[in-house]
Amino acid sequence: MIACQLSLYPLGTGDFTVLISEAVQSLEPLKGNGLYIDVGSMSTVVVGPDDVVWQAVRLLFETAAKDGNPIVLTTTFSNECG
Repeated sequence: MIACQLSLYPLGTGDFTVLISEAVQSLEPLKGNGLYIDVGSMSTVVVGPDDVVWQAVRLLFETAAKDGNPIVLTTTFSNECG
């Protein structure tokens, strides 16, 4: 089991909250695979089986970057915290 703290920064868009919300919502189906999601004001923490957490990070990135949206995604992984 691992944990990952994610901070998503959409670039060059005035309506960044919509893009962030859509990206985080894309993770909901992974809850059925053991993913725990904790959305905060500055970052989101996901915890679960290793493969599911890695899948969540990729899905969040791909969802946010769809249509060529410029983004920055910072991550911190831990096999101890969370």
